[in-house]
Amino acid sequence: MNRFAVIVATMLLFAGGLVAAQQSPPPPKEPGLVMHVTTRVVLVDAVVLDKEGHPIKGLKSDDFTVTEDGVRERIAFFSERNSQRTNSAPPPIIPAHVTTNRPAVTQANVENGTVAVLLLDGLNTPAQNQIYVKQQMLKFLARQYDPNTKLAVMALTNKLTVLQTFTQDPLLLRAALDRYLAGTPALARSGGEMETSSASVPAPTVNLPAQAQGGPAGSGPDPGLPATLAAGGSSASIFEDIAYMMDRFERESENFSRDTRVSTTLAALEQIARFVSGQNGRKVLLWFSTGFPFSVVGDSPSAMEAERNYGDQIRRTINLLNDAHVATYTIDAGGLAPASLGDPSLSGRDAQGKIHLGIDANRALSSESFQRFSTHDAMETIARDTGGRYFGNRNDLDQAIQSALSESNSYYMIGYYPSNKKWDGRFRNIKLQVDRASTQLHYRRGYFAVNPADWKKDDGERTLTAALTANSLPSTEVTFMARALPPQPDTDTVVEFAIDPSTLSFQTEAGNLHHCMLEFEVQAFTPEGKRVKTEVQTAEASLPAPTYERVSKQGLPMSVPIRLAAGKYILRLGVRDNLTGLFGTADLSLEVPDKRESKR
Repeated sequence: MNRFAVIVATMLLFAGGLVAAQQSPPPPKEPGLVMHVTTRVVLVDAVVLDKEGHPIKGLKSDDFTVTEDGVRERIAFFSERNSQRTNSAPPPIIPAHVTTNRPAVTQANVENGTVAVLLLDGLNTPAQNQIYVKQQMLKFLARQYDPNTKLAVMALTNKLTVLQTFTQDPLLLRAALDRYLAGTPALARSGGEMETSSASVPAPTVNLPAQAQGGPAGSGPDPGLPATLAAGGSSASIFEDIAYMMDRFERESENFSRDTRVSTTLAALEQIARFVSGQNGRKVLLWFSTGFPFSVVGDSPSAMEAERNYGDQIRRTINLLNDAHVATYTIDAGGLAPASLGDPSLSGRDAQGKIHLGIDANRALSSESFQRFSTHDAMETIARDTGGRYFGNRNDLDQAIQSALSESNSYYMIGYYPSNKKWDGRFRNIKLQVDRASTQLHYRRGYFAVNPADWKKDDGERTLTAALTANSLPSTEVTFMARALPPQPDTDTVVEFAIDPSTLSFQTEAGNLHHCMLEFEVQAFTPEGKRVKTEVQTAEASLPAPTYERVSKQGLPMSVPIRLAAGKYILRLGVRDNLTGLFGTADLSLEVPDKRESKR
């Protein structure tokens, strides 16, 4: 038995006591990732509606047909889920010096009702539209709110902010919305006035004239470069050159700002996916936004080099939302917005006062139409591919909210083992049919057949450290409880973990051994947010059957020591399953006494 197995055996008593302190049994888990050689289960949550849009209840597994890439699959798991009305009750009390990211402990009635996140996207939405969305949400709470629904309210500006954690109290939700002030964050302004790490934004390809110094190397001549400037001759028109460079600068500034907005938005959606991942069943994300495009196409030769395509980034985010069973309902915050040609409030002039005529007018309208289509297409794709819906070109946003929540009160969970056992990273299409006339189905449209062992690709090892450093929302992909008692002076602080084994993957080995690989990270921050120390430990063990059975009931224990000077700290704790790359995070306050205080 290796060192980690010995630690497991000796710490089971601690784990049992810590789990008992929760005062709540663990929620039942869906069949998750099961690693018996290469066998995995694919779970699909499906909403089935009649032609009037009402949920259809009482269907059986025989009523459904599932195909993957055209091959019919055998349904291995099936259940019907209906929201149950319960009285709101406070969550269990967490003892001092203990923290957890387990929804069963941090939230009340976590197993009942509909779980939804309302996301106010101030990063991609003009201030006037934000005010309108806020009014519509207040209208919804006043008229149609179902107390059986647990709502959280978040706002996206330069960062993701929680205005209200999950609650069934409409008064708390109203107070959170009343505190929200519409505005235009720096990331959304033209020119990209922002504070951001350049590493977080994909570097665009930029072509500069040969005589330009200090910039990125050009990959070819710019088709919009004036002939005189390209030639570099002394006869070049100074005004033509300046106009070209100003136009190029404005385009690159706009594109850099858009790149950052897209990256920030998708990172926020991924945070939300990890935050709600540990909750059982289907979750709902109501995303109020005017959105961003799938791609940006140049409308003139000089703009060709500024083209963008965000398809791969969006698909990766969709995959993470699907893994967390988050159905995204995208709601266009712009409402019924006419094109500029038919808007009587617009004069037909651009920002410089120039009237668009002839070719210029056609080019401007064509660009506007394409960008509008691409933006709506991106929002509709995210909604459809995660099993949600897109609500666009409508002014009754409160009705859209109500429709999204009401149809989520009843759904079916369907699971199957794919016939294709080759995990090559390719996208596989899922088609779900039901043997009932005039029905509408909302479900995930597929998944990427990624080998869990490939999670380290694309810099995956930095994901946990980055999440802890950035003080992101707690991730609940792996759930745990942790305790850190104030240490004696000049001794280590010992952070004791008890991990929920149902959120881990175990490989079955010869001799009925259960193999696991974990990584633990503890980051210590001052109350002002300065990181002072980081401790990382890895653990790997093959547990015999008796130990595995005890761990399954009491939790998997581990301790991580960290030496800190006297003072107050925020410990950010992370646990990662190194077989899959899934991780969980939580924060814990700690005060380390000095020698003088200990002698009193």
